[in-house]
Amino acid sequence: MTMSKVDFDELQHLATEVRRAQTSLSAGVQGFSGAPSAAPAPPVQFTVTPNLQQRTTIPDAVTTFGNTDAGAACLSAHHQAQSTMGAVLKAFDNTIDSDAERLELALAVYRKTDAEAADRLLATKRNQLDVFSTHMSTGGEHAPQQARQINDLRTIAGDQTMGNTVVGGDFNSVTTGNSPSAQALRGFGGHGFDVNGGVIHDGRGGTSASNIPIDHVMPRGVGASDAQRWARGQSDHDGQRVDLTLSNW
Repeated sequence: MTMSKVDFDELQHLATEVRRAQTSLSAGVQGFSGAPSAAPAPPVQFTVTPNLQQRTTIPDAVTTFGNTDAGAACLSAHHQAQSTMGAVLKAFDNTIDSDAERLELALAVYRKTDAEAADRLLATKRNQLDVFSTHMSTGGEHAPQQARQINDLRTIAGDQTMGNTVVGGDFNSVTTGNSPSAQALRGFGGHGFDVNGGVIHDGRGGTSASNIPIDHVMPRGVGASDAQRWARGQSDHDGQRVDLTLSNW
């Protein structure tokens, strides 16, 4: 076995700094998305009464940049630039998140195996992504079976040495509380997964028919955007969308 020459303290410090930068960037993305946008000013309505005959006049709307053709062009350019910058910031946020995930994965791999094996594993799994989709048993009388299924899936998905992985589906269990299934779900966190990666922050609760958060998306080793809700259509559950980014090293 070749002894690892990795400076774990230095690598951990780098991972911490990258994660801190990503957290700050995420806050900036949220702030930018909530920033006011230039928009046409509402038309001004007023009333004139010549010769005792009442009329209502509504002038043309005035944009933030004026009511000329050039002002309208500036408004259009502003909206386009704001939309483009929002997309760029989100992509950059996901890229930095993927770098932080990659560093954390590298740390775990180097700590669990020798340097040569770790190098091979990281190189082999760099562009690999394993995806698991599941639908677990319901709770109640099936609660013990449900917990066993979740634990079995966690074993199959493996620890961080298994590389980039996403686990998602209808687990029929929340992650909070002391039930065996909730504890089993939280156990994914000890294997490098982001247990809360699929949480949707729109104030509507979970994606089940009763808005209970029993559907989960848990990424590991990849950058992940904030989860978005898909309208359920004919399904009894809404969908969850999480955009993933693989690191390029």
